[in-house]
This record gives sequence, C-alpha cells and structure tokens, in this order.
Amino acid sequence: MVDPPQRDLIGQFVGSDCDPCHATCSFHEDTCTLKAGDTLQIEVEYVDEGWIPLFHRCTAHAVPLFPEEHSVYGVDQALMETTLSPTGAHLPRTNEYVPEALTITDITVVDHSPATEGRRPTDQY
Repeated sequence: MVDPPQRDLIGQFVGSDCDPCHATCSFHEDTCTLKAGDTLQIEVEYVDEGWIPLFHRCTAHAVPLFPEEHSVYGVDQALMETTLSPTGAHLPRTNEYVPEALTITDITVVDHSPATEGRRPTDQY
C-alpha cells in the first residue's frame, strides 16, 4: 500500500543549502527564486516506501496533470502543490538548523499517476 504523501513531505526542506530561505524552479534557464508565501508544484514519486521530490515548478511552469514525459510505468507518482513556508529546517549537507528555511507545510494533490499507468519500456509494445 502506498502511504499518503503528507507523511513524507510535510516539513521537508525545499530551499538550497546556499540559500535556505529561497527555492528554485527546475524548469527555468535563468534563476527563478521563490520565497515564503509563493506557490510551488512538486512532482514526486513513491520509492522504497516513501515519497521523494523529483522536480519543482513555479506558477509560470505549473501543469494541470503529472507530465507524461516524466511518468514511469510501475512507479506511483503524483503532482503536488504547496505554499512555501519559513518553518525552519536542518540543512541536508551541514545539518545546521536555519529557523527561516523553506519547507512544505500543506499539500494539495493535483494529480496522481498510479504505478499501473505511465510509460512502458519500448520493448513491451
């Protein structure tokens, strides 16, 4: 059974070690800086009994459904939306605690791509 994403994602750090109070969009050629209060879409997948983020999307790159080009057959994937919050986190590389670091505090499931959907390897067609 796949656990709900809230269990694994609430409280997860989404900034960067270099600038923990800002997040970035994975789909900008130039830097796109997101701050507390901004909306962030997150593509996630269920791996080893837990949800992990794949890509971050700003509102300019938001999509209505989990992107087919990122879907994988046999893996539960979802598109989530959150409002970035400065609730504090330990930085992944240094374990330093930053009280205003951006985290995920609420989650709305925009779309779910079950393990039985997604792209199949081309040798299975």
